[in-house]
Amino acid sequence: MKNTLLFYFFLATSILYGQDTLNICSFNIQFLGNFKNKDNATISKIMKPYDMVIIQELVAPPVAGFFGDHTPYKIDEESKAFLTEMKKAGFSFWLSAEDTGPTKNHVNSTASEWWIVFYKRNKIHCDSSRFFGFVSEPLVANPNQDRVSYVFPFKTVKGNSTFSVIPVHLNPGDAKEDYARRQVEFSYLFNWTKKQPEKNKDFFVLGDCNIYESSEFLHFKSLDFFSLNEKCKFTNTKIYESKEKGKPYDHIFYNSHSKEDLILNSFSAIDLRKAAKTFNPTNVIEPYDHDDFRTKYSDHLPVVFQLITGKDTD
Repeated sequence: MKNTLLFYFFLATSILYGQDTLNICSFNIQFLGNFKNKDNATISKIMKPYDMVIIQELVAPPVAGFFGDHTPYKIDEESKAFLTEMKKAGFSFWLSAEDTGPTKNHVNSTASEWWIVFYKRNKIHCDSSRFFGFVSEPLVANPNQDRVSYVFPFKTVKGNSTFSVIPVHLNPGDAKEDYARRQVEFSYLFNWTKKQPEKNKDFFVLGDCNIYESSEFLHFKSLDFFSLNEKCKFTNTKIYESKEKGKPYDHIFYNSHSKEDLILNSFSAIDLRKAAKTFNPTNVIEPYDHDDFRTKYSDHLPVVFQLITGKDTD
């Protein structure tokens, strides 16, 4: 029901603004490509209304290919199953060149992650004329980020808007050293965007930031980056156990260049439990079982926002 209401809200907003909009979702799907009981069909149905879906925690490749050192990698069946369902929902995809991790990569395990963006070709296209790829080297034990971000530039079908999404999965934890590490990761990435020579500066840094409280990011305004989740809405599924366990992990960061393209109050978190029960009620255990739910769906909620096309002045 909520997805239906969101769809009509998006439609009404598009008419109101007299311009097209992109409905974008960022979703950390815990250990996607690892759990064999992941309900891929239901997740893809929940994602279907969106024009773009940026995934974090893809831990194995859904297709075959070659790493940067030219060694081959094989298809992972669990990842492939998710990709198949997303294709059925009408999505194309863009996969990072390889995986990245704090201590290792080139392994199909939770130690490293691939970046992947799903998108609808009737709305947006990949824009390889602008920078794409990892923001730093090496891809393992990097001094700047635990998992090195990958830049995905896109343009609208009409060509009247261009932008880049930069997914993140930052260092977790609430110890002082964890906070400090996230500050390094954020600062590097925000400063990296400022150093880019291209005219277009519409960068969206988004995903699992592992933020615990607003004090972690409010001072980033001095770096010209702001969060759509400034109110720190909870985005983890532990809230289904109790509200006290809620954490504002997921964020959408934008800068002054990209602000003009956003509907600033469009940020929300999807009620994943309710949505899953809508499409596959017998697969959601009641009372809530966190371990069961996170393996079938995730330990994070999908977060969504809207981007207005045709206003781009870069």
